[in-house]
Amino acid sequence: MSKTVVKKNESLEDALRRFKRSVSKSGTIQEVRKREFYEKPSVKRKKKSEAARKRKFK
Repeated sequence: MSKTVVKKNESLEDALRRFKRSVSKSGTIQEVRKREFYEKPSVKRKKKSEAARKRKFK
């Protein structure tokens, strides 16, 4: 979980920017989007296989 403390004499925009950066580095948004809808295990395997194939031929 990302936590950002607003420093003394720091604008809210700067604190928000730091918070967004820490959230993106931790991968929280990507994880939420990934878990938004249930994905059957067979579909997960298929996507994983396709991604590996893309990486191999790239």
